[in-house]
Order: sequence, then C-alpha cells, then structure tokens
Amino acid sequence: MTCCEAFTSCNGFVLLSLCIIAMVLNLVPMFADYAMDKVLFHHPVSCFEWWLPGVVGGGILVLPSVTMAFAAKKRGSCNSRCGMLLTSCLCVLGVIGALYCVLVSFFALGTGPLICQGTDASLSSCTFTLNDIGSLSELNFDISWYFNENGCWNKTQDGTEGNRILGEEGLELDKNELVNLHLVTFAGLVAVGLME
Repeated sequence: MTCCEAFTSCNGFVLLSLCIIAMVLNLVPMFADYAMDKVLFHHPVSCFEWWLPGVVGGGILVLPSVTMAFAAKKRGSCNSRCGMLLTSCLCVLGVIGALYCVLVSFFALGTGPLICQGTDASLSSCTFTLNDIGSLSELNFDISWYFNENGCWNKTQDGTEGNRILGEEGLELDKNELVNLHLVTFAGLVAVGLME
C-alpha cells in the first residue's frame, strides 16, 4: 500500500487550516465573555464553549494527524509500513476528536445559548456531562430559540423585557448579537468537525 506524497501534503495543509479555524471559533465566545466585563466565566454565551469542542476536539486531537502527514512527506516515509501504521493510528485519534467536536456542538445548537434559558441561567445551571453525549437521539433538536424573537428575550424579575443584556463596562452585546454569536460558533464547529 502506497500513498501519494503530494496528496498527503495537501491533506496536512487542509487539516491544519481546519484545526486553526476550530480553535478560533471556540475561542471567540470566550473572548466576548471576557471583553464584556473583563472577567471570565461571568457572562458566558453558552454552557458548551467551556467543554472546548474546537480547541480540544477539532484542534489538539487532530494535530497529531497533521504532523504525521507533514512528516511523511518531508522524510519520504510515505511508503514505509511503520509510517503508514502510525499515520492510521493517529488518524483514528483525529476522527475521535472531530466526532467530539461535532457531538458537543450539536448539543449546543439543540440547547441554545444561556440567554435563552431564563434569567437565572448561568454556568452553575449547566447540567451537561460526558454521559449525555450518548443520548444525542433523545435531544429535542429545536432551534426555535433562534427564529422566535420572543422566546429568547431576557426577562427581568418583574416580567418586563430588558434592552441591553450585558456590557456595563466593556463590549456591549445585545440579545440578538449573543444569539448570532452562539449560532455561528457552534454551526461553524459542526461544519469544521464534519470536514475533519
């Protein structure tokens, strides 16, 4: 069994690009959280950004496959049995990482951002565990939180709607911007994970 060194190099560059995109997509909501009030974990966009599906799943676990693809081309060891076996084993690790990225991102899209889950929603109210990944078929995948404007307004204690949700000091993001940030982040992570 042989492989084409040009294809291996192209595969390495594509995977490296996807790794970088996945990491950036995962870090964008964290930077937004920090920029709003200069404190991490204070106003997270979602419960799922801290599970790091893009950094760990779509990024770090895929990087060994990328390095092996570049090493196989550089050393000319694309045709050796040991090189092919090691590449295959590392690709399995990359597939597991991409699958983790896709599953966690699907849960995030199905659940919606924290702002759509009520006024008392915070990281302490997140109940997602790794055991929940196996119950993806039981998830009520309903993104009406995105299309229904009334379903995602942050209600105040007396039932009236607030204008601005966050951002007394730094970056000001209203409800629509937070919902769009959540949708773009996790839909992008699903797409990147599927391509990986």
